This record gives sequence, structure tokens and C-alpha cells, in this order.
Amino acid sequence: MRPVFAKILNDINHQTFSIKQFSNSNFSTEFHFHHECQINLVLESTGKRIVGDSIDGYEIDEITFLGSDLPHVWHTHADALGPKGSARSITLFFDPDKLISAMKHFVDPERLVSFLQISRRGLVFKKGVTKQLKPLILAISQSEGFKQVALFLTLMDIMIHTKEYVILSSAGFQANYSANDPEKMDNIIRFMFENYHREISLDEISVIANMTKQAFCRYFKNRTQKSFIQFLNEIRISYSCQMINQGDEFLGSTIIIKNNK
Repeated sequence: MRPVFAKILNDINHQTFSIKQFSNSNFSTEFHFHHECQINLVLESTGKRIVGDSIDGYEIDEITFLGSDLPHVWHTHADALGPKGSARSITLFFDPDKLISAMKHFVDPERLVSFLQISRRGLVFKKGVTKQLKPLILAISQSEGFKQVALFLTLMDIMIHTKEYVILSSAGFQANYSANDPEKMDNIIRFMFENYHREISLDEISVIANMTKQAFCRYFKNRTQKSFIQFLNEIRISYSCQMINQGDEFLGSTIIIKNNK
């Protein structure tokens, strides 16, 4: 799918990293990418995330690390918001080139460079190391000046040395996008998330995309490296697995069986 290029650090070129605290009715945004690396901590809500060609559920306290130019989107479950009816997260953005350049003055950046290369496929940290990372991210969001920088470097040191993470996108995934790509797929993604529980015909989704069926199939396969049906079924399976894990085995199984006859 064609993501939208997002310029994150345009207004803070003098900084190596930036912190954003998000609180809204949901996380749903346009499928987008940016040069900056992104560290994301979910504080409230659950839902689905697409990272590259990976489709999976996200949950509270999940920490992800997304490398440069990796397309992604989070989509919140409407019935899984926080106590105040909001989705909340803390996100750190940093310019990888600036960080590598700065670290060259102090240490050999080889391990950092290697980690950032792996992160171009997206990482989600396991719960054991998340217990170390979450307090640091919270402390960074509440600090400033030298203390904030020191905490950020401590966070990065743990991340680049741990092996307690899962790589999200497949080894063959290639994010060959440019800043001038059109914003064609956002409506399609939203439509699929909102209607995955029922049959979606190729005729219907082609109308949403404002394309012929043949053109849509070529376009979708070229952008996602998956067919429309394969992509839609992965969304359904992901939702079903999450329902089964939450104890609703009947509904989870029904979604898979009903839509894969």
C-alpha cells in the first residue's frame, strides 16, 4: 500500500530526538513513513498495527522500534480504549544519521549501525526487557536538558544490546517509497479494518479505491507484496487470534470460518 511521507523533525533541526505524547479517541492515522526512527510505548488501548508487511495486534505497554522509512499505521479497537475513552502513547523520534555522527566522538558506532539496520524491518520488544525500557521512556518524557539526553542514551544502550525482541516485517520486505507517492491507500486500509468481519468483494473494494478491478489488484500487490485476499485474511486471522486469546473462542473461530469458505 502507498504510505504518506511524514516530515517529523522539520521544526527541530537542532535536536537529535523529539518526544510526542499522544492522547486521542484512537491511534488511526494515515499509513505513513518517515526518515526518523521511532520508539513507541502504548499506554492505553489495544488494536492492530501494520508495520511493513506485518499485521498484528498491539496491547498496553507494548514497545516498538521502527527504523527509517518503514511504513506503518496503528488502528485502535473502538471497544478497547482507556478509562477516559482515549488511546495514549509516548513516542520518541530521532534522526539516525545525527545519532551515529554524535556517537562517533565517544564510541565505535558499529553495534548501533547494525541495530538500526535490523530495525528497518520493525521490532517489538519482549515483556522481560520492556520492564526495563518503560520506566526510562516515562522518565525521558518528564525530563529535560542533559538528564534527558543521558536517559535517552541509556535507553538506546539497552535496546542495541538486548536480543529480547521480535522482528516484524519479513526478510524480503522492501520499502521502496518516495516522498511524492500519492495517498491512495488510506481509505482502503480503514475500510478493511472496519469491515473485516464480513465478506468484502473485489468489486466493492475497487470502488473504494476508485480503480478497475484489474488495476486495483496490480496496484495493491505491487505496494503490499501481497494479494488483496491474502492481506485481508491476515487481518481477520490477527483479530481472531486476539479474540481467542481473550477467551472468546466462538467469535474468533467464527470470523475465520465464515470468511474463508
